[in-house]
Amino acid sequence: MRGLVGTSGARSALVVMVTAQVVMVAVMTAAPLDMHLHGQGMGAVGVVLAAHTLGMFGLSPLTGKLVDRYGSGVVMIAGLVTLVVAVALVPVARLAGLFLLGYGWNLGFVGGSARLAKDLPEHQRSQVEGTVDGAVWMLAAVASLASTPLLALGGPITLSIIAAALTLTITATQSRLLTNPRHR
Repeated sequence: MRGLVGTSGARSALVVMVTAQVVMVAVMTAAPLDMHLHGQGMGAVGVVLAAHTLGMFGLSPLTGKLVDRYGSGVVMIAGLVTLVVAVALVPVARLAGLFLLGYGWNLGFVGGSARLAKDLPEHQRSQVEGTVDGAVWMLAAVASLASTPLLALGGPITLSIIAAALTLTITATQSRLLTNPRHR
């Protein structure tokens, strides 16, 4: 992977994009099931899913403006921080938590995509973007499969703690690379 994703900025983008997808999918897969298990109806599930989807896609123009103004690294860090806040909120304020989960994913993905487009030579972009997509979707499938057993074993708080720990670890290990002025 190191040779395929040539710059440290592009590698950080891959790490953030994978993290955003894994955290979002794990928590989002389990949330409707947990709502159902606690007696909430399909209407409530639908409202929460709509808020989550709005967070994922509705604010993309704003995210693009943030990338243009502050750089992709700052936006990716904002995405990771937003994901931590989101997973902390999901067990206690599901609607707000899942909206923020969607928007944290958006920040990570739009910021990461911008970084890849900027840091990669044109002849490498399609191959690297395909590799990123493959890694993101493969690990998202694992997260989806793992989330419901984690929910069953430890509940939504345990799932949120695991998601927050992963996100905080990535934030700590990648923040220096993401805010490097060379990679804005």
